Amino acid sequence: MKDNPVLGTLLRSLILLIIAMPQFAIASGIPEGGVLDFAILRNGTEIGSHVIRFERVGDPTIVRIAAKVDYRLAFIPVYLFELNAREEWRKGRLVGMSVETNDNGDDFRVAVTPDGEGLNLSINGTDSSIDPKTIPASLWYKPMVGHETILDPADGEMMKVTVRASGEEIIQVRGAAIRARRYVMTGDFERNLWYDQRRVLVQVQFEGRDGSEIRYELR
Repeated sequence: MKDNPVLGTLLRSLILLIIAMPQFAIASGIPEGGVLDFAILRNGTEIGSHVIRFERVGDPTIVRIAAKVDYRLAFIPVYLFELNAREEWRKGRLVGMSVETNDNGDDFRVAVTPDGEGLNLSINGTDSSIDPKTIPASLWYKPMVGHETILDPADGEMMKVTVRASGEEIIQVRGAAIRARRYVMTGDFERNLWYDQRRVLVQVQFEGRDGSEIRYELR
């Protein structure tokens, strides 16, 4: 049987598509396995967890986030933080979000819903309009370099930040050395963020209100 050039072209295209599909998913910041499970460390001691689960990948992409910090001194509660969030993304934009937060006794219910061409932000029942390109500070979605306003999902505050790329570094992730690109976010929300070669968030570091070092490390 002679080679069929049309069939050969179709097969090559199919192979390339199969190869490209996982790369596209990973490039969007979504890890293989669909879960980012971070331990939250204060000066090297674990005080909580931050888990990001990608329940659906595509259009829409559904993301669920559960964070908890229970910081104690000699078994005496000092600070408690709990957050549960659901994000919905379409074509790279946030189109819906619901968040319940307990910030050391202060409760917040935050919701983002479509509103015509824009988005509606509700904080404990008080509504306002926000830019349809608003990005939440859930950090799994790699920030753009430059100046932007981001949404704090914990309390609904709009924060002005500046993001700059700080080059590639070798860091330890799950006991292995990997190459990651570091981004520095300053302004109303300050974070050092590391993303691997597939744009997946692999580490977070910042200074706590008391001057302690807070670090998110993948488990």
